[in-house]
Amino acid sequence: MKKLGFFGKLIFWCNSLVAFLLVVSFVLPYLKPSSFPTLSLLSLLVSPLILLNLLFALYWLIQFKRPFWLSFAVLVIASFQFSSFFEFSSEGDPSAYKNTLRIVSYNVRLFNAYEENNTDNVSEVIQKIIAEEQPDVFSIQEFYREPKANFDAFPYQYIHFKNKSAKLGHAVFSKFPIVHSGAFDFKDSYNNTLYVDIVKGTDTLRIYNLHLQSLGILPKVDYLQEGDKDRLRARIANAFSLQEKQAIEILEHRRQSPYPTIVAGDFNNTPFSYVYRTLNKDMQDAFLERGSGLGTTFNFDGYPMRIDYIFTSETLDVLNFETLENTFSDHYPVRATVGW
Repeated sequence: MKKLGFFGKLIFWCNSLVAFLLVVSFVLPYLKPSSFPTLSLLSLLVSPLILLNLLFALYWLIQFKRPFWLSFAVLVIASFQFSSFFEFSSEGDPSAYKNTLRIVSYNVRLFNAYEENNTDNVSEVIQKIIAEEQPDVFSIQEFYREPKANFDAFPYQYIHFKNKSAKLGHAVFSKFPIVHSGAFDFKDSYNNTLYVDIVKGTDTLRIYNLHLQSLGILPKVDYLQEGDKDRLRARIANAFSLQEKQAIEILEHRRQSPYPTIVAGDFNNTPFSYVYRTLNKDMQDAFLERGSGLGTTFNFDGYPMRIDYIFTSETLDVLNFETLENTFSDHYPVRATVGW
């Protein structure tokens, strides 16, 4: 094996840096953002770090060079640390269960009420989701007080706004009776979380509709490049710290639930974060159980991210999971069916 030339050494040092950052990211799910605010930002870069390490590994493999083993080893460890990056799953058999429930979760971005390039297909998309997916429960984040869609297919509804003047709220629509409901109303935040207890037959399920602290940035690379970097870093770090508090509050509430639970919504964070690990305790990620592909739910200027989730209690079996492609929002709806 030939020695590396100047260009090869340059590539190797870049490879080493990328591999080192990915290794550092392994501890992120265990570090509180409030204690390590700047380091927590690295959770947003784990996906590109994985991709870069994969490209470096392929490069060295083609060159038949020993540095191939650096990124290869890091990627193998990452696959165990963060579960699979790409899923292949089959569907379960609903007929094997006494009861099933299908839920759709969707951040509708206020039904595009404040978008410059507002389209008129909002109602069409919503009605198509309802008709094709036949959800028993439709969980919506960023619900607009003057919706452009019809939800009459759901006789039971819980829509919550923090105050009478707020235009931004959240909603849960159900085909089964809602016997109890409530909201967290997080302090110092426009974000919120709802919960409802739904009765199907003789069984009760608790469903949480989450919308954790927003990052407060535009989903465009230009915005990140041209903005004040220190202010931007501080804003995202503060958002992660607020998410930590919100996640802990939700987790403590969920632990007191006497019913099996489903946690669905927009976490505004990746599967490599402390927030994800906190909320996933003793729960199943429906995408990991029955999803396929990358599971992208949000496009950040063309960069795929998974920040919308459906978690279920371990006493519920996930029968299927899908990210729906039809959307008018910057998020994609996610759908899962559970059985018990």
